[in-house]
Amino acid sequence: MLDDHLLLALTLVLVGFAAWVHGFIGIGFPLISTPTLAAVTDLKTAVVLTVIPNIALNTMSILRGGNLGASLLPHWRLPCYVLLGSLVGTHFLIGIPGAPLKILLAVMMLVSVAMNRIKGFDWGFIRRSPRTWEAVAGLTGGLLSGTVNVSVPPLAIYFMALGLAPTATIQIFNLCFIVGKLTQAGSLAAAGEIGWSDLPGNLGLTVLAVGALLLGMRLQARTSPAQYRKYLNLSLVAMALLLLGQEGWRALAR
Repeated sequence: MLDDHLLLALTLVLVGFAAWVHGFIGIGFPLISTPTLAAVTDLKTAVVLTVIPNIALNTMSILRGGNLGASLLPHWRLPCYVLLGSLVGTHFLIGIPGAPLKILLAVMMLVSVAMNRIKGFDWGFIRRSPRTWEAVAGLTGGLLSGTVNVSVPPLAIYFMALGLAPTATIQIFNLCFIVGKLTQAGSLAAAGEIGWSDLPGNLGLTVLAVGALLLGMRLQARTSPAQYRKYLNLSLVAMALLLLGQEGWRALAR
């Protein structure tokens, strides 16, 4: 069992690193912070600690790229589907363990990267029915956001298939994230899982996360689109291995 000082130090390091990665590739804060914090606390505590930092980072990432209308309006349905999925997923978070979903999440990330690296892979089935796959990606992403605090894999597959530019991808990703986080926060508060006593810790971590995010953004601004896609794929692989490693460690510890 970790003492309070060590737990605080680990929390600060993990949140700062996750926010820096998010600033660099436009995603990653919940993917890194949730499973690593859950490893030293528990899944529900990790979600509660990162709700407000998540919302702050998502908002900054959306506004940074500018040209919001061109990026977001063609995909306005997607956050609506994420909202519906998050409402359902948050109820699962309150009532069931997240281990099976986290394993599924990791597998989906590895599959999405593998498909993206296969030269000549035909994404036409998604491009031919974008509305259908938009609904599938949004609802699945929302469900995963509400349960294990991560919605990247289905959204990443959908965006890769469309071939969106990095700036638009980051903005739409984060719009979906913020919709999911606001829904999750409201649902957890209504269920009594988040109270005013959690606010000071959230605000302190938010200040740290914003500072680390800005450092990551400075590096991202010097990265080409090709390099961005490479780092995004590498990050998805690393995050998938992190999730699988965490669940494997838990299984061995039982």
